[in-house]
Amino acid sequence: MSLIRWRRQPMLSRPLMRMHDIFDELDRMMAWPTAELPEDAEYGPAVDIFEEGDEVVVKAQLPGVKREDVDVSVQDNSVMIRAETRREETVDEEGYFRRELRYGTWARRLPLPADVDEEQVSAKLADGVLEIRAKKAEKPEEGGKKIEVQ
Repeated sequence: MSLIRWRRQPMLSRPLMRMHDIFDELDRMMAWPTAELPEDAEYGPAVDIFEEGDEVVVKAQLPGVKREDVDVSVQDNSVMIRAETRREETVDEEGYFRRELRYGTWARRLPLPADVDEEQVSAKLADGVLEIRAKKAEKPEEGGKKIEVQ
């Protein structure tokens, strides 16, 4: 019979194990439905907002989101993007197969860097990227307008 020397785990591995646990917990927190998140939480897609000539352009990554599940509106010099994504889980014990897609409804309000004309706004969803183009205006109009996504 051979003896195996017992060694204590090095001190460095303990903090790394704790960091792993913290990241796992963050992953679980981010998977919560948006109804459980605080109202001011900014959950949603990554976005780019920039000016191009006489337009303000907003690009948002929406992979796997269908056109009919996206709602875009412009009001008070900001754009509101709402979308719904679905989550499905399947587990097959024999070959262990697992498929996960997120499910939930989220909304994100983004302030625009310039005043825009709410009547001259267009939105297009192609290849998982939502592009919103709004003409700049001299003065914002009151009210709001829902934008149809093409």
